[in-house]
Amino acid sequence: MASPAARSTPPNRPTLSFGDLGRSREGGAASFGEASPQQPKVQRKTSVQSPKSRSVSPGGAGRLRPHGSPHGGEDVVIATSTLQHSWMRAESELSEHSGAKSHLLSKAMIMGTVLIAFPVICRFGHLSSASRCALVIVSMLMINLWEVMQLYCTALLIPVLGTLFGVLGESRSIVETSTLLVGNIFNNTSFMVLGALVINGIFTKCGLDRRFMALLLDNFLISGSTFLLMMMLGGCLMCSVLYSGSLVLLAALQPVLREGLRSGVLTPYDCKRILLGVAFCSNAGSALLPISSPVNLISISLLGDFDYKISLDAWVCIAMPVMMILMTITWAFLQLIYHSRGGGLSRDEAWEKQKRMLPREHVQLTDWHLIFMGVGLLAVLGITIYATQLEPIIGHSACLSLGVVVIVFGSGFMTKEEFNNLDWDILALVGGTNVMAFLVRETGMGMKLSDQLVELKFVEQTPYELLLLIALVGTVCTSGLCGHTITGVLLIPLVVAVGIKLHAAEETTILLAMAIPCGMHFAHSSFDNVLAQDSSRTLGRKSAELRAKDFRMGGLPVSASAVVLISTLGYKISTYFFEATPKGNRHETPDKLMPRVARENANAMMMLIDVGHAKANASTPTWESWLERAATWARSGPRRKLRSCPRK
Repeated sequence: MASPAARSTPPNRPTLSFGDLGRSREGGAASFGEASPQQPKVQRKTSVQSPKSRSVSPGGAGRLRPHGSPHGGEDVVIATSTLQHSWMRAESELSEHSGAKSHLLSKAMIMGTVLIAFPVICRFGHLSSASRCALVIVSMLMINLWEVMQLYCTALLIPVLGTLFGVLGESRSIVETSTLLVGNIFNNTSFMVLGALVINGIFTKCGLDRRFMALLLDNFLISGSTFLLMMMLGGCLMCSVLYSGSLVLLAALQPVLREGLRSGVLTPYDCKRILLGVAFCSNAGSALLPISSPVNLISISLLGDFDYKISLDAWVCIAMPVMMILMTITWAFLQLIYHSRGGGLSRDEAWEKQKRMLPREHVQLTDWHLIFMGVGLLAVLGITIYATQLEPIIGHSACLSLGVVVIVFGSGFMTKEEFNNLDWDILALVGGTNVMAFLVRETGMGMKLSDQLVELKFVEQTPYELLLLIALVGTVCTSGLCGHTITGVLLIPLVVAVGIKLHAAEETTILLAMAIPCGMHFAHSSFDNVLAQDSSRTLGRKSAELRAKDFRMGGLPVSASAVVLISTLGYKISTYFFEATPKGNRHETPDKLMPRVARENANAMMMLIDVGHAKANASTPTWESWLERAATWARSGPRRKLRSCPRK
């Protein structure tokens, strides 16, 4: 008697394997008439339950059965579902391919507009230098918002665009324009950033980040509120001297969070709270010191170009209390939004499991490590606190930064591989910002923009405090939407120009530079936010992943609190170092805001006018000069005549 499979399968009926379907779709390796004996038997239910659908018998996995088979009710795998699944996969791949093509087409259109259309408009439209500089800024925003290329590549494109646009005007040739723009990529600020990167490498190589995390885990329960507060305050201070502070903190936290989720010590809400705390404290730490971020160094450098100097004590006294209070408020918000719901363990059990999660591997500090930690600490003090006192000895702080680079790598403490692994993209960003600042100043765009702003009736009648509040809100919103780095590159040169016009350059620049890292309400707002989101995806729990909603819920209250603190406490402290109310006529353009060429021409013209007046006064006779000449002739004339007569 034949088996059920034999009875239900017609003779010469081709067999079909699910794996063969996939392979035939991808590469055509198998056809409907070929069997695949290697393929395991798979039984899968389908959502399409049709009485007329063909079925697969349990005795012959993969064989298609016609309608009316006596054993069709026992079949649970249907070829129709496999075909539908294959069709859906093909459709998804096709949609992804079409999406990639459309994205590539949009990139090509943006680059065509920036590299072809805008240069033609500038060259043949006879635009002013300030208008051409504005087109460079628009091009930067278009490239960044459409994500045409990485940000550091966009920054390096600024001198290229400036040359193509002829941004310095028709009075300068293209060769002169390109030489000036490329020559401004590297300046003292660039080498100070290089020194700060090397100092960051020293502290990282000594393992200070791991020791800090081990100290916290050894004294505080990781799911408790005290751990979060201490981590945020300490991380904020650590990130003030380490550019990659969030990177090293998250690298030390990832294995602990993963093990905590697995063992039940942590819940997904705890992980979200800790990761957001790391991102927010890293953002706030970049505003504490003048060397804490490239934006701060650029602000100091631009003010120096206009003969304004900001001391370290002024910056720290303004930024430190504001950011420490902001971190405390942020901690309270995170505790309220992501309050701990308990992992089902008692406190003693959680402590016992946390002890087993402590990182035991530390860098063994040798005398060599201690010496270079001292070198890094002295370099920080020399660059920040004693920069003015060391100027007669070593000159600009950039020389001290270069000295640190030479000592660290020349002695062999850090290797060539570590030199190559420095964050060179940060130097590219700083170089692009230097060129943008040069363009804003030399094209007169800063002067014209500030003049147009001041001529507005609203600005003329509004007190400085309200203008500052509006500027803070705009800066925080822009930095959160566009990102901290691009906001610093484009906004800081304009902020300095407007501050000079308002006769409040120092306080305006410091307070708005502090506001840039406070835009934290999007995942793409800063590198620290992106790192926190990427770290959450490595924990192995979907519920522990940070989403856009989490950054909005936690970041918006923090950004709003930052605006309130900076406009009240920060401004009040700044009045102790600078003028309480900016004085001066807003309609007068300060000489410092004029382009350097215009200032030099004006000074030369004034010198010529002074020399001309002096010569005119010397050559034009007056009554006093006539009387003086007559008296001199009367005294000396007869004597000369007598002396000229020979004796008899």
